[in-house]
Amino acid sequence: MSTKKTSMFTALSLIVLIFIAGCATTPPSAPASTTVPVTDIKTPLQTMIMATTIPSTITMVTPEPADTVTEKEILHDTGILTTKTYKMYDFKDLGYEFVYPYDTFRITIKSEKPVLGYALNTEQAGQLQGSQLIPHYETYSKKVQWGLIDPSFVLEKATDSTAEFVYGNYVRADKDGVEKVWNKGEVHPLTYVVDGRWMSYDPMYDNVQQFTYEIAITKTGGPTQQSFDFRNVT
Repeated sequence: MSTKKTSMFTALSLIVLIFIAGCATTPPSAPASTTVPVTDIKTPLQTMIMATTIPSTITMVTPEPADTVTEKEILHDTGILTTKTYKMYDFKDLGYEFVYPYDTFRITIKSEKPVLGYALNTEQAGQLQGSQLIPHYETYSKKVQWGLIDPSFVLEKATDSTAEFVYGNYVRADKDGVEKVWNKGEVHPLTYVVDGRWMSYDPMYDNVQQFTYEIAITKTGGPTQQSFDFRNVT
């Protein structure tokens, strides 16, 4: 009997010990989660170089034609004259060895007494020294009598006068009243003259001793020597 009790006690003790041991044992860790490798799928980057067209904003500058001349004052002078003197201005000294048809100049004359201002061939200008070539007025005509002088542009009795002179396009009447064009299509050396001698023929100016004058010449247009074409002269 006692042996049976002892066996039962031993069995119960083992059960208790096994239970206690089971409670005291740390439960096994949950199996670690397996990380599935993530494949990083990258789409190949295609760098596309696009040809970018930038709108052009270039301002087109039209070059000045070769046969045009920018307005430029080529002479500004003051001087003293009498009823027996005159003053010459050679265009060669002003930078124009030759003057071409349609060369254009603006002439301004201011004078204390009325003077004649006129342009003529430089060769003719050299003949003004003689007493035979003095421009003057006669009682029978209101026009200046030039004798052998053939001017291409005239400012008569100028005291405060301005006019534009187009060389080779000057129309005047000859002694028979027939109009003609002076030196049309020709190239010449030119001289401009300020002349007070006409007053020596007019008693009204007998007491005039001397007087001052002022002249300005401005180049305003016309062809250049390089671009001039005689075939275009009409």
